[in-house]
Amino acid sequence: MNIDTLLIHYCAPTLARMKMGALLCFHRRGTIEEFQETVEKYNRRFNAKKLYFRILFSCPQRTLLYVYRPSMVQPYIQQKSVSCFLRQYGYRSGMTLNDMLDRLQARFNETGCFPHESGLFLGYPLEDVYGFIRHRGNDAKLCGEWKVYGDAEKAARLFDAFARCRNYYINRFSVGIKLEELIVA
Repeated sequence: MNIDTLLIHYCAPTLARMKMGALLCFHRRGTIEEFQETVEKYNRRFNAKKLYFRILFSCPQRTLLYVYRPSMVQPYIQQKSVSCFLRQYGYRSGMTLNDMLDRLQARFNETGCFPHESGLFLGYPLEDVYGFIRHRGNDAKLCGEWKVYGDAEKAARLFDAFARCRNYYINRFSVGIKLEELIVA
């Protein structure tokens, strides 16, 4: 699958402005510099539609790409409860979004896996991130786009809306509608 197809399949709710971010894992074939060049091309192609791309982690085998909407991420992570939670992981108040993403990137490199707070940059509710930590990923009320420990009914409605969005985007893309036309500005 090419990157456009992967974006349609795995990032449709973000492309549609229903979700603030998504992560894509690529099994890399070229160099990190080549992949970075591709990311820069996607940023030039889509930043005008308020969609951004950033490499968060890379090793010789794979690269983790963050696809996000800064206008949605920034207000969420600046909420008092969320920023307070993030402080315990080294995110300082007053950091810009880019500074926070630099910190998230450092946390991926420090932990070697998904840092708990990464869910917040994807729009997961804080209570679900807390629940995941507290229950060590077990005993979730619902599993879908993420593990739900809080409002399962609300999450189920969101998961259903995300699935409908994804199906719509896949169908439109499969009949020849270009990615540029499917991205909501």
